[in-house]
Amino acid sequence: MPFDAFHDWCLGLERDLDPAAKMAHFLQQEIPNALPDPWQVEAITSAAQTVALLVCRQAGKSCVLATRGVRELERGGTTICLAPAERQTREITRKVQLYLRATDLVVERATQTEIECSNGGRFIALPASGATIRGYTADLLLVDEMAYLPGANGGEDVVVALLPMLKDNGQTFYASTPAGKNNLFASLFIEPKDSVHRIKVPGTSIPRLAPRVERLRSQLSATRFRQEVMCEFLSDGTSYFDLSIIENATSMEGAVCPRI
Repeated sequence: MPFDAFHDWCLGLERDLDPAAKMAHFLQQEIPNALPDPWQVEAITSAAQTVALLVCRQAGKSCVLATRGVRELERGGTTICLAPAERQTREITRKVQLYLRATDLVVERATQTEIECSNGGRFIALPASGATIRGYTADLLLVDEMAYLPGANGGEDVVVALLPMLKDNGQTFYASTPAGKNNLFASLFIEPKDSVHRIKVPGTSIPRLAPRVERLRSQLSATRFRQEVMCEFLSDGTSYFDLSIIENATSMEGAVCPRI
């Protein structure tokens, strides 16, 4: 028994010192022997104030957001998690609650969209509406499927309502698959800034997704495959060519051959 206790103590110490080991412990609450991908470790250990994750579907971006949320709960901080739909907020909260089972935190109150721990930590998941997200103060902001935020200016109005609640030393995570170029998430990659830590994860870069990628390659159109799997920003999200190229090719002024 003493050896078993020492072994458990060593494992706990490793998780406290190594974020990758802690995330692996969380992932194994869902999938036995699961290990985080290198890009996931890069994301959860980033010290940048803003982290943008351009990630294909089913690659594990919600696992990154949930891990980061649990780590903030352990610190006693407040996390605001935003998603386009309430269904998505509930799913992330469910994952956070699952990961909490792998910690020593005591949950005092939990609902489908909110968690409060005995150390003062709070996790609050909200649908993307300026009316519902105002009035909080947060140490961490998590925005899932940012490219699909509702409202004008490609989700900018929602983000404008969100950012003022972040503390000066807080951190923001934006995660999404691409949805065209005309949104705020796309601008983080098309017009990159030094202050943003950008991570792009196409499906072809993850070996465990190879069967899924080949299935999608055979079933999706080339345009949809490039967007959903390769994480490319394709104008409005459905066109193969940029709209500017189409406009130049069909305009009288830009025509190569005059109309007879």
